[in-house]
Amino acid sequence: METRQHGAFHEILKYQREVRGWSQARMAEELGTTPNRISAWERNISFPSAYFREKLCSQLDMDAQELGLLTASTPTIGTPEGTEDTPATNITLQAPETSISVQAPENPAALQSVTRHPQTKRTWLLAASTCTLLVIASIIIAYTTGFISFGAPNPYVAHTGQLVLDDSLRQPDANLNWQEGANESQASCLFKNGEYVAFQPNTGYFHACLAQKTDYKNFAYEVDMTIHQGDFGGIVFRSENSIDGQYYLFRIHTNGDYKLYRFNGHDIEHATLLDQGISQNFHSGLNQHNLLAVVAQNNTLALYVNRQQITALEDQGYNHGGIGVLAGSMSTGPGEAAFKDARVWTW
Repeated sequence: METRQHGAFHEILKYQREVRGWSQARMAEELGTTPNRISAWERNISFPSAYFREKLCSQLDMDAQELGLLTASTPTIGTPEGTEDTPATNITLQAPETSISVQAPENPAALQSVTRHPQTKRTWLLAASTCTLLVIASIIIAYTTGFISFGAPNPYVAHTGQLVLDDSLRQPDANLNWQEGANESQASCLFKNGEYVAFQPNTGYFHACLAQKTDYKNFAYEVDMTIHQGDFGGIVFRSENSIDGQYYLFRIHTNGDYKLYRFNGHDIEHATLLDQGISQNFHSGLNQHNLLAVVAQNNTLALYVNRQQITALEDQGYNHGGIGVLAGSMSTGPGEAAFKDARVWTW
């Protein structure tokens, strides 16, 4: 099979698909994903995760370089464990600022001896340099294996996971591609006053805003939410296909009532209510900050409010996908919620 070793990944992928005579549907079938994802890759909207980069190399019998996967924007450390559309985040591993001090010998004669013998000094400097390199290498190995993380530790699953997303939500991030703008109903997603705002003008509806270049499998996701108008706000997670409305939705009302749905379409009629209840530690009312979170571990889903677990259950609906936020209203006019400080840990 002819290979092309130059060009961007999305161009090479399309070429390799067409030279095999495959449709996007056929390639999706070969890789175990959807045609929409193949289309997103070829249009350079999203970038495959480590899981799918490996599958692409195997299926097309090409290495990562031939496929154009070794780009400057491809993460090499701390890649989120998803199966599609991994954000092409530039991740820099920075070692802690280590101060190495060498104490001079108390005996002046010993110090004089070191000064008089350059070979001794060179030997000492070589040993110190080797030691420093070993320390840095150990840090890198520990980071890549998840033993340590240069970021906030996961408060939900002790000693588990790496912080792969830490977004203040003050401004857009091309690597995450949070939705912006309004739809035909004037429901909108926008960055305003240093926060990310979901707005739904119509009573009886909600509006979700997704980070379109995210895809996680086993993870903890938290975000700070403030409901300014309407009845409820919440989060979306494991959004496998937002176009077809396939995702989990956790919403909580201003009085602390919560619901967890699995959507399989854009209407509530196509959603399965998985759990509902009331959170006793929710700060009720409008204009109150609340920290919402979900921990997704294989088929187990656990919901948190202000870092206190409120429920946990098993569901086999979706096993990976993107994250998002939402606002809505049932009976009190427009719904608006502002969000900040989104974080994701994966393992």
